[in-house]
Amino acid sequence: MLLRILILLLLLSGSTFAASVSSSYTCVQGHEQEATTKLQASITEALTNFFKVRNIEINNSALHFNVTLTAQTNIDGTPHVGFTGNTGGAGLSGSATAGTIAAKDGTKFNVLFSSGSDNQDMGEYRIVGTQSGFDREGNPINRHCQLNLFDSGDGEATKTLLVLNAGSGHILGLIPLPAQIPLY
Repeated sequence: MLLRILILLLLLSGSTFAASVSSSYTCVQGHEQEATTKLQASITEALTNFFKVRNIEINNSALHFNVTLTAQTNIDGTPHVGFTGNTGGAGLSGSATAGTIAAKDGTKFNVLFSSGSDNQDMGEYRIVGTQSGFDREGNPINRHCQLNLFDSGDGEATKTLLVLNAGSGHILGLIPLPAQIPLY
């Protein structure tokens, strides 16, 4: 009887470890919109500062930044999400426009997930789920989830946004993506 209880406890503790490993994959579930909103707010502020530093007055009502979050479900690799542009139009071949901005003088600018490469089109964030253990019922204790910027090595990833003149294609500069996005 005691041996059966020990085996049962070992099996249960094994499933506890399995739950903690998979928590990184699932901690973003249900928080996709929150992650997207936090990235968009951070980038909108960074874009405003980018143009302010260059003494270019922008029309705040003409500043649009919109992204889509996609969870990367490859269980063999690092759990991560990718943000891609969703404003419409294409900047470089293969890169969807993530934002558009108009200066007060009418000059229009596009914002792309890229450092200048044609195939970069995604900001990739590692999913980091942590917790301090489980309660008696198996619920996570002190659970937290954040996204950390990284390069998965798939060739599509970038750690910057490219700002370019929409008419001439002239590159105005790069804006680094936020290093972390805390969710909860």
